[in-house]
Amino acid sequence: MMARSTLKHSAARVAALFILFIQQLAASSAFVLNQRCAYSSAACQLSLESSDNIVIQQINQDNKDDLEEFSTFCIDIFHNNKGESDSVVSRKWKDIKLAMLQKAQMIDLSVPFNGNRSVFVARSCIDSDNDRLTEIIGCCEVIEERIAISQEQKSPRVRPIIENLAVKEEYRRQGIGKALLEACEQNVQTWIPFHDDIFVQVEDGNFKAKEFFMDNNFKVVYSDDDCKKDDLEGLAFSQTTITKFMLRKVLDS
Repeated sequence: MMARSTLKHSAARVAALFILFIQQLAASSAFVLNQRCAYSSAACQLSLESSDNIVIQQINQDNKDDLEEFSTFCIDIFHNNKGESDSVVSRKWKDIKLAMLQKAQMIDLSVPFNGNRSVFVARSCIDSDNDRLTEIIGCCEVIEERIAISQEQKSPRVRPIIENLAVKEEYRRQGIGKALLEACEQNVQTWIPFHDDIFVQVEDGNFKAKEFFMDNNFKVVYSDDDCKKDDLEGLAFSQTTITKFMLRKVLDS
């Protein structure tokens, strides 16, 4: 189950991506995605009732290694669809574009943000003391954005929205996605200003994600048929226009 991978593009970001593209192309002969496995001992841990060997951890957003590990996981799980028919050349081109996307996401995560944002990850524990954790097996981000509660609303206000919720395939159906979602919802209720609802966008056709959120008391409020999605299949970066559903949940006070 995966929902809404988001990278925000601006003119400056496009220029930065082009420069990164040239740099990565020059170094492509030895390029490999760097898989980090750093653990911030200062990060918050939440117990997961459905499994004693899973820990939900809040990422320290001042720790570059933590952010880079989160970014690597997001890009890999949302965009790195390894096809058996990929040629060596097409695979290398895709690796270059994945690296560029990760750099772009690191820019998003590193630039000071005027609002609330929290990032949670799930890790499996090697022992019962929870002091030896594996790499990330799931993640979820919640951030404040200007969101309209309906398509007719002319003045959207700042509201929390779930982004980048994903769990590795082999760890799904164990309550990890629900635990990550609940961690975000609980965290939002500590934010200033106060929020009494939370939102998420789901792609049309992503039936499992839509069903997951509706099972967790989200309701569809409208659809948007002018959303953009990164497409890595071509020779260069492109974006396709897709439809997404906006879902809303009223938070318990």
